[in-house]
Amino acid sequence: MKHPSWTITIIALLGFGLTLSAAYWQFKRADYKRELESRFIEMQAKVSLDLNKTLDPSLELEFRRVNAYGTLDASQRMILDNRIRRGQAGYEVLVPLSITDSDAVILVNLGWIPRGRNLGQLPDIVIPRSPVVVKGTIVRPGLGALELSDVTIEGDIWQNLDLVRYRSLHSIDVLDYVIQSDPIKGVSTNFEQLWSKPSFGIDTHLSYAGQWIMFAFLILFFYIYYGFIKQRRDA
Repeated sequence: MKHPSWTITIIALLGFGLTLSAAYWQFKRADYKRELESRFIEMQAKVSLDLNKTLDPSLELEFRRVNAYGTLDASQRMILDNRIRRGQAGYEVLVPLSITDSDAVILVNLGWIPRGRNLGQLPDIVIPRSPVVVKGTIVRPGLGALELSDVTIEGDIWQNLDLVRYRSLHSIDVLDYVIQSDPIKGVSTNFEQLWSKPSFGIDTHLSYAGQWIMFAFLILFFYIYYGFIKQRRDA
């Protein structure tokens, strides 16, 4: 009985190994996302941290509930464009908060506001000049949308939240975090501040892992069937 050639065997082994490796990578990503989800639940359960009293860079702050007293600077605002909620385009507005009795500055996401009828029409935003109390959840900026143009900043409008660019443009050494704010007294009340729980995508990774395992065993099945079983039947 004729056996599969070495070329076919090597290709099958490579395909089998690569697909299993891809499945393993997806399982590892799912484990990592489980750790993130557990950390989110743990941090949300902790007592709110007062940033005026405790702002240690060595502390793990992501997903922690915090409160801070300081001054918002509307002149250094960042308006993130094309943020979609319920199928409607809008903006998210961020302004730096200078924390009182501290050199620390952190960006505060005031929330989502729908886009006006005319493209590029900026929302009217009322921000008090006097100090305010900000309460919310601290997050790390994630990857933004794909930038299809070199024009990523037009005035106050930004395509993505890029802290490196922001620091360079405004000469403000903001922290590596952003506060997703609760309603702030004195700030425009037409902001939507319903922050959804982060989607960690664990089920998506497990689904992809299952698909890669299926592809691996399909390769193995076709190799055995056409290389041995079918040839034996035809002999």
